[in-house]
Amino acid sequence: MTKETWLLTGGAGYIGAHIADEFIRAGKSVVIYDSLYQGLEHRIQYLRTKHNIDIPLIKADIRDYNELEGVIRTYKIDGIVHTAALKAVGESMEKPDEYFEVNLTATNELIDIAKRNSVKKFIFSSTAAVYGSPDTMDPCREDGPKAPISPYGDSKYQAEAKVTAFINTPGNHGTSLRFFNVVGTAAPELLDNSVENLVPIVLGKLNKGAAPEIFGTDYPTKDGTCIRDYVDVRDIARAHLAAADATQPLPPALNIGTGRGASVREVINLVLAAINKTDTQVIESPRRSGDPAFLCADINLAKSAMGFTAQYSLEASVKSLF
Repeated sequence: MTKETWLLTGGAGYIGAHIADEFIRAGKSVVIYDSLYQGLEHRIQYLRTKHNIDIPLIKADIRDYNELEGVIRTYKIDGIVHTAALKAVGESMEKPDEYFEVNLTATNELIDIAKRNSVKKFIFSSTAAVYGSPDTMDPCREDGPKAPISPYGDSKYQAEAKVTAFINTPGNHGTSLRFFNVVGTAAPELLDNSVENLVPIVLGKLNKGAAPEIFGTDYPTKDGTCIRDYVDVRDIARAHLAAADATQPLPPALNIGTGRGASVREVINLVLAAINKTDTQVIESPRRSGDPAFLCADINLAKSAMGFTAQYSLEASVKSLF
């Protein structure tokens, strides 16, 4: 058996670098393609040192289609994990055209390039944002309503259709993985540098001596704050590996979460406990528009289709950050 070579777009990102780590550990070769707009080169340097191998890093924009095609041909790519995207919900409201260009058009082009070059495997990093703002307290099912409320969610949802068409072609393989709220790290060198996710936001506030903030304390939940499904980034990486190694055809989309919800207040309390600052005051502010009370994954399909269940608890994820 020759080693499979996988192209990881956005591979210097928080999630992409964890996927690279997992794929290398499993004996696959990886080629990283990243503009370094949000990705960090030192994550790849850390992985080179950790695994004692050379990892090619191509610094280029996902919209540079000639470069993409050249890389796929040069490295004789067997499969693609496509994580490269713009992912700030608020920013997507201000720059919808750019979000559709990067998240939808570039995905369509990448799939066309893959087809031209006989790449048979394609795994797309999608998002729970495709579900929008459900008005139910039931876990989201893959075949349930999709109603994205941001250009970010909409661009990802429309891109899923192109991925589905690709994997429905005989001989092709893959899926779209819809992540819920990603948290945790495998190593300090791979930490999340995003300003979009709750835990980094809380830590950022505390580092500046400011109080963490809760938006909305009057939701119909156990403590009045929003409930979300927090899934460890190491589990996200394992899910990509499970999808890459699956021998049976996969459903077109799979939720990747824990199936367990935690409230915003619980998460903030876990972070404060981890840094021994449980007496910190927390600011309570009014609701933000578009925040559903409850957004958690139904995880049965990922389990039945590829034997995947998340391993890490939220407590373990938070502890991994310190």
